[in-house]
Amino acid sequence: MIVRGWQRLSTRPGGTVAGLATAIAADGATRVFAATSAGVFRSADDGRTWTATSVADVVPFNETVAPSPDFARDRTLFAGGRTGLYRSVDEGATWLRVLAGGRISSLALAPGVLFAGTEQDGVLRSEDRGRTWTSANPGLLDLSVLALALSPAFGRDGIGFAATPSALYRTRNGGKSWRAVELDGDEPGVQCLALSPGFAEDRLVLAGTESDGLFRSDDAGGRWEPVAGLGGRSVTALAFSSGSTAGQTIAAATDLGIFLSADGGRSWRISAADLGPVLTLVFVPHGAAESLLAGLHRDGVARAASGQRAAWAHANDGLHARLPVGLTISPAFEEDQTLFAAGPDDGVLVSTDGGHTWAAQLVGPDDPSVSCVAASPDYARDRTLYAATATGVHRSRDGGATWQATGSESDAARLVVAGPRSVLAAMANGAVLESDDHGETWRSLGEGFAGTQIVSLGVSPDYPRDRTIFVGSSAAAGEVVLWRSSDGGSRWGRWLVERGGELLPLAVPATYPADEVVFVGLGGRLLKPVQHAREVRAGERRPIWRGVDVGGSVTALATPLDARGGGTVFVGTSGGVYVSRDAGENLTAWIDGPDPGPHAVVALAVSPGYARDRLVFALELGGALWRRRDAER
Repeated sequence: MIVRGWQRLSTRPGGTVAGLATAIAADGATRVFAATSAGVFRSADDGRTWTATSVADVVPFNETVAPSPDFARDRTLFAGGRTGLYRSVDEGATWLRVLAGGRISSLALAPGVLFAGTEQDGVLRSEDRGRTWTSANPGLLDLSVLALALSPAFGRDGIGFAATPSALYRTRNGGKSWRAVELDGDEPGVQCLALSPGFAEDRLVLAGTESDGLFRSDDAGGRWEPVAGLGGRSVTALAFSSGSTAGQTIAAATDLGIFLSADGGRSWRISAADLGPVLTLVFVPHGAAESLLAGLHRDGVARAASGQRAAWAHANDGLHARLPVGLTISPAFEEDQTLFAAGPDDGVLVSTDGGHTWAAQLVGPDDPSVSCVAASPDYARDRTLYAATATGVHRSRDGGATWQATGSESDAARLVVAGPRSVLAAMANGAVLESDDHGETWRSLGEGFAGTQIVSLGVSPDYPRDRTIFVGSSAAAGEVVLWRSSDGGSRWGRWLVERGGELLPLAVPATYPADEVVFVGLGGRLLKPVQHAREVRAGERRPIWRGVDVGGSVTALATPLDARGGGTVFVGTSGGVYVSRDAGENLTAWIDGPDPGPHAVVALAVSPGYARDRLVFALELGGALWRRRDAER
């Protein structure tokens, strides 16, 4: 039985946790915060259970989270990642972006000052909680900052460290200038840092490297020595205990597992060897005891309680932090009830019971990251799937059970579309490829879109006849373009040119061959071309576009595959799902029934049998799948 309104079919716990941090709240209890691709999560019970800090104001693609030094009073959090740096003054319920234009890789705070390590712009400094920024790069010869760490007494001693792929730097004047420090080895590639809570007395600092093990200094970074027992290892995370043995009890995550030291990092013993890649560590005090939490790649959080640190267990109750990016329905869904989803955390997911349960494929340690999955139009007979992965297009001929690389380029594939006679793939290098022999061989279409990121790819429902392809591209300068080719990709014209926004969701309705209407999402608007209306700009003839405002950033679009679906358009946004019954002229929030439905939507799909079953599916950031029956005609 299908209930009225939205029905949540399934959720998947876990996901990639790239950052963990603790803070003491106003009530004296410890809060733990986790930075994930699906936003920031909070735990009030030492990491046993989790809740999203917000469901309506989600900041995606987080990689680091840091509370204010005065969190108990000001409730301020900072979260950084792929889309910039955000600040919250209400423990994560709402967020404001305070830095844009690049990835934030690390954060470090002290009373009155905030430092942000960036991927390309070095270290940035703010003394007003992120409202204004200045460069803090004098002395840095490498502006790709991987990690930052400050002395607990930074306001007095001004000591801090910055790690880059080529060197480790130290400041002794509060970040006004930096000087490289000498480590053994040739550019050891420091990727994590930690300073002892008792740094003022013990002067202890640790630096974990990509492949040269762990380095230790007990004179505030003047002299360094490699740590015996961890030589040649990749050290990905470090954490000091803040308990009674502060400065002596330390955890280090390596490619062999998590190691513990009880003597200030001089000697180490293995604690966990089977957790998989560990990205971050934090000790969580609770009374006289403490727990150790590990943020994992794909698998959420693992926890070890005080006194039993060899007994690790996953602690993902409430942590729904998956990063699905695509949803596809089997062309024979009415008969086989099969859906496919894709994402970097889960590879390719296959459900054969309408979305209630899932089996994961392409998720092994050596399998490439997946960004899109497409089903053959004749899937019921040939069982063929295509996946866009970090190593090109992969193909399965048994419904996803096994996969093989196709003859596509070795460059990463971003998107793949399977049509009745050909397969199209958008590559990370800007090329658009086509195969008319099921992926055995590929040819490049046109001159490509080098220098831009392809963010959408679509074809006409009558592609074998009209040869029409659409490509959405986004440039670093902030220009987004929808390109159209009506000759199979030999020549391209710019159909839409706008500034602002990074996504360009696209839907090509079943009616396109008759009316040439497509739908595009740009920021908070749904756009469509005005029929039979053209304008000339910069010597180019292209449609005049009309838009309607939506309540949130548009993230996904879907239309019925049958032309009898009329003017129905479903719009997924950062705040939920909207629907238009008049071909995009007007939109209304699609909410009723006991559950308000999905919030941060990443993908939408309409059942191929929509004319009969009226089913619409929505995939939510975090991994939840929702279904709704469209009762209106």
